[in-house]
Amino acid sequence: MSATDSARRTIEWIDRNRRYVLAAAIQLALFPFGHWFDTRVFFGTGAGVAHGLSPYFVYNLTDYYNSPSLVGVVGGIGYAPPWALFLAAMYSIAYVPTGNPFVMNFAIKVPIILGNLLLARFVAATLVKKGCDSSTARRAELLVLFNPFLLYTSTFWNMYDTVVALLMLVSLLFLEEDKPFPAGLALGLSIALKHLALPLIPLGWIWIARRSLPTETRLQKLSAFTSGLVGVAVTFVFLPFYIFGWSVSGFSAAVTYQTVVTGGFTVYNTIPVNLGTVSILSILGYLPFIVVLVLYVALRNRPLNDFKDLTQFAVIILIAFMTTRTFLAEQNLAVIFPLILFPELLSGRGFREANQFWILFLTYTLWNSVALGFAFLIFPNAFDVTVAITTSPIVGPIRQAFLFGCAVVWLFLGWNYIVRRA
Repeated sequence: MSATDSARRTIEWIDRNRRYVLAAAIQLALFPFGHWFDTRVFFGTGAGVAHGLSPYFVYNLTDYYNSPSLVGVVGGIGYAPPWALFLAAMYSIAYVPTGNPFVMNFAIKVPIILGNLLLARFVAATLVKKGCDSSTARRAELLVLFNPFLLYTSTFWNMYDTVVALLMLVSLLFLEEDKPFPAGLALGLSIALKHLALPLIPLGWIWIARRSLPTETRLQKLSAFTSGLVGVAVTFVFLPFYIFGWSVSGFSAAVTYQTVVTGGFTVYNTIPVNLGTVSILSILGYLPFIVVLVLYVALRNRPLNDFKDLTQFAVIILIAFMTTRTFLAEQNLAVIFPLILFPELLSGRGFREANQFWILFLTYTLWNSVALGFAFLIFPNAFDVTVAITTSPIVGPIRQAFLFGCAVVWLFLGWNYIVRRA
């Protein structure tokens, strides 16, 4: 093939995919930015693990970096090992040869950007595949590709919840297409990255159990799905502790912490509750799992015939799980949107519900995680200035009241949706 032919084909490909090229360009331009707290934790974890420490250790950033933006002590990650291992690889590949934190920050964003692009492609292709008209699917694709909430809480933030969401959606598609083992693998990988899709494991079992199959075949498929889940758990969650000699106590503490921490996109961001000591209130930390279990029992006879039914059930379970948590980070809501697009659009109900949710999520995020603080790598005092503004005598009370109001609206919207769709 001549150079002219190659150039022509490249230009044609760019023209056909210009929306993806534009979306990628926008996200690549965000390479200097990242959430002040989470990005520093990622930098510390990457360096620490690369130097043989546990992902659940405490790191002094000045031991590894020469930057006024990367100083002080940070804790390790609060998730299973896979992302920590990725961060360690990026520290070795991107930072060590260059000594430039912006290069490492860019490297951290690469899988997030790819995940965002693939998520949009998956939404459009799957909607068409399951019977949605092409124009609606195209609108959904653009809504995901350029969604301000998803971009803010993923590429701008340096968080990978959209990758978690993509793997979760792929798992649901594999389930509906009678591919239980790949479904188990995809769901397992999603949970190994973050625990957000954990409440959907029983949904996979219920879906398979509901199929009109001979008992032996049904048991084989249940076994295949479960084997995929267990295989991922052993390989990516438990095996690293054995290979690298890490203590499991740090990971156990991180998991347990999820049941005692309060705040975030919940009413507990204003109503003080101490779950650190044993009391009757301790049950609040386990309330999401109790509510999910009750919903599974209550909805045991709900129709589960196609992808629309499957995703509708998943949305209901995840909204219940998210709204009853005592701490909810806004980026975690990437598993709600764009999942909600599938039952809504495949039922012909349009974008109204999905738009209500993501606009609320974005509104809360902009007030809670102020954009100025994301510029800390460029402007080392960005976080201090942000705190001074958000805690000032005038802005502070207004901001707190607004965040509490958003949490109340989230509870109302979420449970109103559950009641209407369950």
